[in-house]
Amino acid sequence: MDAHYSSGAAGFRLALCRDAASGFTRGAEFAHNPDWIVRAAKMIDSSFHATDPVHGLLARELAATAAILGGVYGNFGLIVRPHVDAPAQLPAHLLGSAVHLAVDTRRCLRGAVVCEPVQLPFAADSFMLVVAQHVMEQVEDEAGFAAELARVLAPEGIALVFGFNPFGTWRSWVMRQQQRYRTHLHLQSAHAVRGMLARECVDTLQVRFPGLLWPGAKSGSTAGAERASPLARWGSSWMLVARKRRSTLTPLRVRAAARDAAIQPRLAAGAHRECA
Repeated sequence: MDAHYSSGAAGFRLALCRDAASGFTRGAEFAHNPDWIVRAAKMIDSSFHATDPVHGLLARELAATAAILGGVYGNFGLIVRPHVDAPAQLPAHLLGSAVHLAVDTRRCLRGAVVCEPVQLPFAADSFMLVVAQHVMEQVEDEAGFAAELARVLAPEGIALVFGFNPFGTWRSWVMRQQQRYRTHLHLQSAHAVRGMLARECVDTLQVRFPGLLWPGAKSGSTAGAERASPLARWGSSWMLVARKRRSTLTPLRVRAAARDAAIQPRLAAGAHRECA
């Protein structure tokens, strides 16, 4: 099925062809504007997320996923970043490849494809890993975005969702930065996002707090991101670790012994009836 995104002012049309098997873009058609990439890049708002405290926090959060990603394997992963200049290098993992998207000033996602957050052009159950780093707080329809993440996540796949702590020590600083850079974030608690995912059959396994207590704290060394402080839950951000349930319609293999017993039932010893 083709999904077309057009803009008369920009003068280009992007046609995304969705492969039912893999769910990834196979081709793109551009009309009559060869320098569309330059103008599209200018639409990315990196002012707030490019500040030193936030940029350091984003790198620290990714480093904190090392222990989790070491056991994640599969063909594809989906990484959705808060802006185009955010750190994108994941710790060591067993994924075949990763699709990267980033939020722009129009609250759309750009990267390997161009789409709305609530209309991801990927087939269902495509990714064994989905990472949404500070994206939930930027979209208008948080529940719709959570539903899309759950849809493209494969059964038994892992979802990592990050967000600013609305009750943490960074709240006042984040509010001031929003006024300064004229941006707006819908701060969500981990508990609220947990409920959104639960409605989509994605169960939260753990909530971690990999951030820092203060924006001015040194975060140059991300090696210690795994060492949690007792006050970490009041820090800058939270990380939700979740797994998608396996469908109840998925057939399960029956153990050989139980299957044989059902086909050829036997009486217990001493229960045989003697013939007259």
